[in-house]
Amino acid sequence: MGGDTHGRVYINEEGDVALECELGAGYRWPFCEVAISVSPSVTRGIDLKNYHSMVIEAAYKAPAPDQRLRVYLRNYDEAYSTTDDPVSLKFNGIEYNPTESMSEIVLPLNSFQVLSWWISDLDIPLEHAGPDMTNISLIEIATGSAPTIGSHELTIKNVRFEGMMVTEAELFRALTFIWLATATFLLAVKYTQSRRVYDAERRRANRLKAINTALKQQSETLSIMATTDALTGLRNRMDIYRELEKALASTNGKNCTALCMDIDHFKKINDNYGHDMGDKLLVSAADVLRESVSSSDVIVRWGGEEFVIFCPNRNLAQASFLAEKIRSAFETTEWPHDAELTCSVGVSSMREGSIAAMIADADDALYRAKQNGRNRVEVFAESFIATV
Repeated sequence: MGGDTHGRVYINEEGDVALECELGAGYRWPFCEVAISVSPSVTRGIDLKNYHSMVIEAAYKAPAPDQRLRVYLRNYDEAYSTTDDPVSLKFNGIEYNPTESMSEIVLPLNSFQVLSWWISDLDIPLEHAGPDMTNISLIEIATGSAPTIGSHELTIKNVRFEGMMVTEAELFRALTFIWLATATFLLAVKYTQSRRVYDAERRRANRLKAINTALKQQSETLSIMATTDALTGLRNRMDIYRELEKALASTNGKNCTALCMDIDHFKKINDNYGHDMGDKLLVSAADVLRESVSSSDVIVRWGGEEFVIFCPNRNLAQASFLAEKIRSAFETTEWPHDAELTCSVGVSSMREGSIAAMIADADDALYRAKQNGRNRVEVFAESFIATV
């Protein structure tokens, strides 16, 4: 496709895997990646259900700051995969910010998400649309979704998975029981011996406490990644209701409104241009939304090509104006696939004091906008209930 990206993968003097890549501007969305096969056969991978984290020890140098890396754990399942189509392996993916110096990054496995284009393109049924890591046969580490043109260097020292066969609570209860039984026995035999055992167990408990404190701090940092959409960088649906309730507490929900927005004919775009282009259009659409809203508005990627915008400080008229502004911006934006892209928007206000009801009303209005020809804004009215 006219690209001029060049790269090479080799083993350096320290025995690390190194990728040197020169991203060129000849292709609109260039990328480089390292693919690691974990088994000789794509059908026989590793089962990660007893693991909680993927740890990557690596260093990444890019021509611009804040460049990200994408990590895909590719799963084979006969229900949706075939050996002659590499794309049929499920894309469990996440995107994160690496460091220039060699360091370890811990990625929680429950933060990985299945890419929406893969579900759409392969027409995956609902029961197989969620993350699946029971037969991972391929690990891919690639440059981010919007990399900077120039020289990129990725050095990978170690990739490993961490987990526990038993929970921390079970382990702590077992250790406590052993300690009490041992202490009781040793007290009956010799006080000095029991004292030495007590001191040793106390030091062990202190070490466990220090480890638990470090894990808690790390969990707080990773929770931010867990509530962020890996592709667009927007908020995802996880825990969004709690944040909205806090925002509404200061305004009593008097002016709270919501917009449900859906990209028109997005499946046809994936079919005609491919899933990579679909992902690029979703990233560009997220940028259009960021430029259109104010700092008090909250943009959420609701799923696939659908977005929800919560406006705690806008009344229905102001929210309708914002919806028309977004619809117009879609018409005038130059999109990566060099073709027209439109959207439909449904608008609603707080009714019955329920955030869920407000979202449902906006979704009904969005359905009406699609019924009426798409590329339009519809505002929810009570009369919808009788006709939808």
